Amino acid sequence: MNDEPLLPRMRTDDLLAELQERLQVLAAAQERIHTLLEAVISIGSDLDLETMLQRIIETATRLADARYGALGVIGEGGTLKRFIPVGMTEEQIAAVDHWPRGEGLLGLLVRRPQTLRLADLAEHPASYGFPQGHPPMRGFLGVPIRVREEVFGNLYLTEKRGGGEFGEEDEAVVTALATAAGVAIDNARLYEETRRREAELHVFAGIVAHDLKRPISVMRGFTELALEHLADQRVEEEDLSHLKRVLAASGQMSRLIDDLLTYATARDAALTLLDVDVTRLVRQIIDDHLAAVEETEPVPQVYLGALPPVRGNPPLLRQLFDNLIGNAIKYTPAGQAARVDITGEPAGSGWVRITVADRGIGIPPGEHEAIFTGFHRAASTYTGTGLGLAICQRVVERHGGTITACDNPGGGSRFTFTLPAAPGEKEQHG
Repeated sequence: MNDEPLLPRMRTDDLLAELQERLQVLAAAQERIHTLLEAVISIGSDLDLETMLQRIIETATRLADARYGALGVIGEGGTLKRFIPVGMTEEQIAAVDHWPRGEGLLGLLVRRPQTLRLADLAEHPASYGFPQGHPPMRGFLGVPIRVREEVFGNLYLTEKRGGGEFGEEDEAVVTALATAAGVAIDNARLYEETRRREAELHVFAGIVAHDLKRPISVMRGFTELALEHLADQRVEEEDLSHLKRVLAASGQMSRLIDDLLTYATARDAALTLLDVDVTRLVRQIIDDHLAAVEETEPVPQVYLGALPPVRGNPPLLRQLFDNLIGNAIKYTPAGQAARVDITGEPAGSGWVRITVADRGIGIPPGEHEAIFTGFHRAASTYTGTGLGLAICQRVVERHGGTITACDNPGGGSRFTFTLPAAPGEKEQHG
């Protein structure tokens, strides 16, 4: 009779032990998934390809609990052009005669990309052995990394810590990592290609700017000489004014080229930010545009309100306002005086909102967003490169702000954008 209650208790103990074991397995799986998610986020956050490749193989080794790992990058002709090992000491690395070239078992995975899991890689028919000085390895897990339709390389993992073989869970988690790695590598390669093209564009911009400024400097120099020569002679003031306008226009063009070159070279560099008196800056730009108006043309009417000071990069801000004000004056029906209103106000904590409104030809329906794309021209009857508003958007976004376009009530266009407020404005209006 004393044995009867013992059997249910033993069964209960067995069930509790089994439940505890399953819970431990589940907890371990959850921890591994959590580690995988963290690894995917970490890998995707870095766009430097070399750093990324190192991080990928280190992560794969950690996820599979492998002692050694390597990432082989496939080159032309199906050979390994890169071999990035982890887990080996500097002494072990120095002792290796040569790294794998894509022969034997690793060459098989290069020629026939596949996931391969082995208890002892030496027993595989394609095993080629190790180079002299290489530490012995048995357990093996190989997983390909695909970038779109191309096999970029392979992850090689060996020697499960604590002995034993790589299991199905190891294979599954490393395969998932390889999939995420393929996307991250693709992004990094696209980023590097974009940076290379931008660098070429910066060099081209510098050459163009230099070639443009040289004739402008010559023109400016001869104009200054002509003014000095005519200063003491009886010359009509109207004739002198023509030379002065040439001088002003050449100076304006030279400044614009400098600003464009600064913008091109500073596109990816950290901006030099200063407190900018926007009212003063815009007044200078307005004066430059008014000085360039022909005597036979109607004089533009420009209203400039008090603009709050901002924190920004002066050359880029000059380019921004020059493009917007220039467009407002330019895109006006022939024979009609341009009307431009420039106003500003605080816009929440740490921001300034500025509006440039005109009474010009306006924006065609449905093109209020498209006008900010490069080489877009809303009015084919006016000359221009179609880059002005694209530059404006880039300048505003480099400062962390936004820019929008809408119809101006009563006709014309209205451009509204935000810029960081100068520190004093933040304290006063924040």
